[in-house]
Amino acid sequence: MDYSWLMFLFIALLIDNPIASALFVTDISVPEIVDFRDNVTLSCSYDMRGHTLNSVKWYKDHEEFFRYSPLTSPIYMTFGVPGLQVLDGKYLCNESSCRLDLSLQGAKSTGLYKCEVSGDAPHFKLADKADNMTVAALPQIDPLIESFNSMYRMEEFLSATCSSDYSSLPTRLTWFINGEQPLLGELHPTTDTSIAAHDYVLRRQRLQVHFYLQGQRFFQAGKILELKCVAEIENYPELRREKTLSASLSQFDNFNNQMPLRHANANSGASQWSSLSGRTSLISAILAAVLLIHCLRRLS
Repeated sequence: MDYSWLMFLFIALLIDNPIASALFVTDISVPEIVDFRDNVTLSCSYDMRGHTLNSVKWYKDHEEFFRYSPLTSPIYMTFGVPGLQVLDGKYLCNESSCRLDLSLQGAKSTGLYKCEVSGDAPHFKLADKADNMTVAALPQIDPLIESFNSMYRMEEFLSATCSSDYSSLPTRLTWFINGEQPLLGELHPTTDTSIAAHDYVLRRQRLQVHFYLQGQRFFQAGKILELKCVAEIENYPELRREKTLSASLSQFDNFNNQMPLRHANANSGASQWSSLSGRTSLISAILAAVLLIHCLRRLS
């Protein structure tokens, strides 16, 4: 029995009915981590594959907060969900993409954000993609280096402190001295200060380094001392912040440092010798005069 006509009919149906294929969400853009003080932009792109777009819906932790429905009125709708607010007029959706801006509300804005796309009748195909977003209190400024001067001498003792900005995520501080990390004995234990604010526990790290300006790492550095402090948050390299300060480094010369004192001693000795010589000459003159008078009396 010839079934070729059935195969032809099947191919014809596929060509005439492209909506039988699936639609896809090709991309979703959700920031991995953001500061609670920032506004964020979410977006997703999709390929309808011949389907008519029925709606695009955005969810946070399975709660719908935004809908785009081009076949109904109004075409845009927003819904109240704890932790976020869709900014008025800050959204734009079409047949291939949907973008919107959010205002965040602290730690409760953290969650799973999903973009769901649906096709229209008769198949009502669905496709979605989701990604997590962490909302935290992130450092806003570079680390602060305290007790660092603009000039040092070799053999001098240096002590400086690095402080991170407050953050709700653990911060790790690292010192670098002319590009090298300090020795273990040159670091004090890290101290931690915490405060409660904005529904977060914010922590500030402080790390002190202390050392003598001696050894090859300074002799080979020429006349520059560079001190750098790096603040990092684990798993988020893009949040790395650092501060670098430089100072002039001069060689400590005992001989030259003592020269003014030696010159002063030499001048003092010369002055004393000159004074002593003057006194000796005066005494000699007096003795000579006394002797002369004594001789004249004897002759007379």
